[in-house]
Amino acid sequence: MPASPDIYLEDIAAGSRFQSTSRVVTVADIDVFAELSGDHNPIHIDDEAARRTGFTGRVAHGMLAQSISTGLDSEVSRWAGNVYLEGSRRYLGPLYPGDEIHFEVEVTEVRPSRSRPGWGVVKHSIQLLNQHGDVLQAGEDVAMVERRRPAGAEAK
Repeated sequence: MPASPDIYLEDIAAGSRFQSTSRVVTVADIDVFAELSGDHNPIHIDDEAARRTGFTGRVAHGMLAQSISTGLDSEVSRWAGNVYLEGSRRYLGPLYPGDEIHFEVEVTEVRPSRSRPGWGVVKHSIQLLNQHGDVLQAGEDVAMVERRRPAGAEAK
């Protein structure tokens, strides 16, 4: 996808809604994340162990799904500066290998930063969904976004 121009704080409006591109989560993704994180809980790496807990097979780590969502392309990807400040998630459903996920966002607050001139804060609700439209995660993210500066103004 070609790079889009930066979207500055002044371009973002509360109430705006959009969705990301999608991505299929694989067994290899889960295995690599288990190694990287050290989280070898059997529900993530053993189909039979996962079935004993009521799942239909192994499930992806909640943090893996959240991490993958940060790399999906969307309007958020083009916010100027875009420094992730905070995030919260409720894990509502299992993510299985082979599921295709995307997220949907609604901007809930846009304001200038109280501590960093030239920057602002954007809060947005986020839902992570699978290919069936099931909400797997829901929560809120907070990002610091650059404000548009007049020509000649220096960044601080």
